[in-house]
Amino acid sequence: MQAQAVDTAPGRLRRWLDELPVGLAPLLIAATGLIAGLYLLVHPVPGQRADLTMWVFGALHADAYQAAAGSFAADTDRTVDVQLINYNAVNQKLRSALWAAVNVPDLVEIEKSAAGGFFRGPLDKVGFLDLKPYLERDAILDRVPAHALAAYTDRGAVFGVPHDIHPVLLAYRADIIDPYLARRGLRMEDLATWDDYFRELRGLLVPDERYLLQIEYGDAWAFQIFLMQRGGGIFGPDGRLRMDDDIAVATMTWMIPLVAESGDRKVAESLGNWDPSFYRGFIEGYYIAALCPDWRSSQIQTFAKELHGKLRVAPLPAPVPGGLRTSQMGGTMLGIARAAKDPELAWRFAKSIYYGSPEQHGRLFRTTNILTPDRRAWSDPAYHEPRPYWSGQALGEQFIAVADEVPPFYSSGFLPSAQAKLNEAIVSCYSRYRSHGADGFEAYVRQRLTSAADYVRRQMAREPDWDAEE
Repeated sequence: MQAQAVDTAPGRLRRWLDELPVGLAPLLIAATGLIAGLYLLVHPVPGQRADLTMWVFGALHADAYQAAAGSFAADTDRTVDVQLINYNAVNQKLRSALWAAVNVPDLVEIEKSAAGGFFRGPLDKVGFLDLKPYLERDAILDRVPAHALAAYTDRGAVFGVPHDIHPVLLAYRADIIDPYLARRGLRMEDLATWDDYFRELRGLLVPDERYLLQIEYGDAWAFQIFLMQRGGGIFGPDGRLRMDDDIAVATMTWMIPLVAESGDRKVAESLGNWDPSFYRGFIEGYYIAALCPDWRSSQIQTFAKELHGKLRVAPLPAPVPGGLRTSQMGGTMLGIARAAKDPELAWRFAKSIYYGSPEQHGRLFRTTNILTPDRRAWSDPAYHEPRPYWSGQALGEQFIAVADEVPPFYSSGFLPSAQAKLNEAIVSCYSRYRSHGADGFEAYVRQRLTSAADYVRRQMAREPDWDAEE
């Protein structure tokens, strides 16, 4: 005989849930939304009261702009809300804001490698204003080196103005190198090429104890500096991927043996780029020179205080006689959103912080060692005063001397993907050279770079032609 089901409360609840037309999960989501909506009705979010909103990912920048916002308010009676946002979060938050057209900041700073991703699509659909008319109207274009705008220029429109240009010099242990060269009747400035550099300093090389240069071979940081110094790049001005062209092959074939050779043929080494071990290696003379963009000189001052008075900077040795004596690394742009409430007011604030008085830029240089692209500011005494940390050199003059030679950098929406594949290629080439030496190395480099580039090209081919005009 079949037992009769007992009509309990849990049983009735289960039958009721089973009969719901949308299921339990959608019901819970709807209930949560209803509760959140009721809460916001009772506790509304205060409206944005500032006349302008600005997003910044650098703490030092945020401090400077908040101070500038105070002066701006005093002069104009208009307010600016400067918001410090995590570096990784700012791009995602901005992308979401632009897509949804909600909570879009009036002004925003973006790191150079991420900028190109925001310039895709028909020109009139890009989320940033073309600032070229503003730069022309206020006669600022002539004050900024043309290469500094390259990363933020797309199809003739300038979607961002550069905060910096970041020329690269060679920071070196003057207490070790200068006396050694002086005994031979030479100065660091006389070493015009990398061949000169490694040949004339070979006597200072002690395998496993002292190397002539710090080169990171776990990522593309140093490789990109050398690549641009040779006139190459990951992308070209037309958006074409060129990370596997002849210049890239020549750069990789030249760089890898410096760190992957054995015994006294190995002239470069690294203990990392950003860790305390990098500074410890410099302090203890494990390597006696390092590639040094302007911003890195500030970091060395901060984290390697033991080197006070022991360092100098010099132009990079060139790849070939008469070649480029500098390169560039890093950068930040400031853009004004197309949806800005008052574009003219936003430009006025942007101009005040990027193209303000020379004294204003001089104060920033004393704090960060970052060279502004505004030539007018280079006359400020801050750029010409001796720096005791750098053996009495006028650090600003050293960076200004090469500022106009800095090679252009071209961004792309596919730059992060290309950089990731380039990192893989560098590690692979290093391992290949360590195991097989120079035999067949150039062919391997070409094959490896081509394979990496082809992967990126397939990614690019899968994307619709977003840049096509409607």
